[in-house]
Amino acid sequence: MDVAIRGDRAGCLTMQLAEHTWLFAVAAGFGRIDGQPSAPAALARVRSEGERRVRGERFRRAIDRPAAASNALLSILARVNADLFVRSAAHADYITAGCSMTAVLVVRGRGYVVHAGGTAAYLAHGGSVRALTADDSFEDVPRPLLARALGTSPNLDVCVSNFALQPGDVVVLVAHRLQGNIDRERLIAHVERAAANEHLLVVRFDDTDREGRGAPAIVQGRPRLAVTRWLIRCAATLATLALASTGWLR
Repeated sequence: MDVAIRGDRAGCLTMQLAEHTWLFAVAAGFGRIDGQPSAPAALARVRSEGERRVRGERFRRAIDRPAAASNALLSILARVNADLFVRSAAHADYITAGCSMTAVLVVRGRGYVVHAGGTAAYLAHGGSVRALTADDSFEDVPRPLLARALGTSPNLDVCVSNFALQPGDVVVLVAHRLQGNIDRERLIAHVERAAANEHLLVVRFDDTDREGRGAPAIVQGRPRLAVTRWLIRCAATLATLALASTGWLR
C-alpha cells in the first residue's frame, strides 16, 4: 500500500498493530489537554495505548483477526476517551475539550471504520466514491456543533462499520467532512486543493494487502499505479501530496 499525508502530521496517525493489521486515523478538535491541542493529544494517546497493548500476546491475536479486530480497537479508544475526559476537567454542564476522530483499521483485506464527529472517510472503488462515515455535526447553525466527539463524555460513543477492500481501492480520511454529494472529481479536487491547515491522509491498497503482506511503501516521486483513469488521477494526487507534505510514511 501507498500512504501520503498532507497538512499537520500531528492530526494524522498511521501505525502497525500486528503483522496483518494497520491503523489509520485523522482527528480535529477544540480545547486543550494538558496544554496540548486536543486532536494531537488524542492521537498520541491512541498510539501510546496501542503500543502498550501489542506487548500482550492475547491482544496481538485479537487485533490480527477480522472477527475480533474492531472490538480490540474499541477497547483502545474507550481507554483514550476516558482519559481525555478526565484530563480535560470537563463535566456534564461544561465541556472544555474534545475532538472528532475517524479511524480505519485494515485487517487482511477488510476495513473497519470507527467514527465520531466532523471528520470523515471516503472509499474510492473503481469509478465510484462513497462516504464511509455519517455526519455527526450540525452545519446550519452559527457555530458548528458536534452530536458526538471523543473526550466529551466518560463513555465512548462512536459509530462502527466495515467494508471490503479490493486492489486499487483508495481510502481518503479528511479532517472536515465535505458537504453535499461527493463524486470522484470533487474528492480529487479537494485532496489537491485543500488548504495547508486541512490535514488529510490518503491510502492506496494493492493486491498484497489482502494477504497481509503489504506495508506502506516509501515512494520517491510518482507511485506505480494501475492505468485506469481513476488510478492515473489518484497517482497524480499522491505525487502532489508527497511533494506538499514532509514525506511518505512507513
